Amino acid sequence: MKSFLKFVIMSTMGDSMDFLITLDQFEGPLDLMLHLIKENKLDLFDLDMNVLATQYIEYIHAMQNMHLEVASEYLSELASLIAYKSKKLLPRETVEVIEEYEEDQRDQLVARLLEYQRYKEVCLALKDGYDQRQLHFSRPVSSLVEEWKIPVESDTLENQSPYDLMKAMRHCIVRMELLQPYETKVTIKELSLEERAIQIKERMKHINGSISFKDLCSDCTNLHMVIVTFLSILDLIHEKWMTYSIDETQMIWVAREDL
Repeated sequence: MKSFLKFVIMSTMGDSMDFLITLDQFEGPLDLMLHLIKENKLDLFDLDMNVLATQYIEYIHAMQNMHLEVASEYLSELASLIAYKSKKLLPRETVEVIEEYEEDQRDQLVARLLEYQRYKEVCLALKDGYDQRQLHFSRPVSSLVEEWKIPVESDTLENQSPYDLMKAMRHCIVRMELLQPYETKVTIKELSLEERAIQIKERMKHINGSISFKDLCSDCTNLHMVIVTFLSILDLIHEKWMTYSIDETQMIWVAREDL
């Protein structure tokens, strides 16, 4: 994951320049846009694209002027916003076409921002649950719901969002808890997200296809490890090391991006 740095020149003192440098880390262009929307007190549901485009373009240009490396995904969004502002400079006879283009661009961007915002909220909620879970340990729930063990053919759904992944995750946790054996013991095993991601990568190097989230959690001894596994998968998806799909039974399937 690339870091993105924000440098802000705050003031001058006397004959010499004093620089107060603030470092903000953004996870991508949409994260930066949400920051700019909040900073400029814009309404996400009635987005002023002109203000957002201007702020974003100035921000990226400031980074380039400071000779800082800018990730390609930021430049891709930069090109789109420059194209948007260029359309506004066309002759007036094309005003109807421009307005239709602006509305389409705004609607598409708002939809992406809302989905990303929801994705961030889900991740924060999971990470908060993970932190809280570290303070407790308990024995997993058991049941005799044997029919849930029957495998189902994977049927990839289209237009899956991070929110769909979250719903499938909750379904998987319930299923996995119910399938735990009655005789269990408390096992204290602390595992960081980075350590779990390394384990997942090592395991998937030997898999030439998809693997279910349930099978990927076959070594998990408690719910804590299941959540750590899911958060690690989220990071690997974000890093584009892994892809995912959800079948008709809400089972999550993952595979390496390079397959």
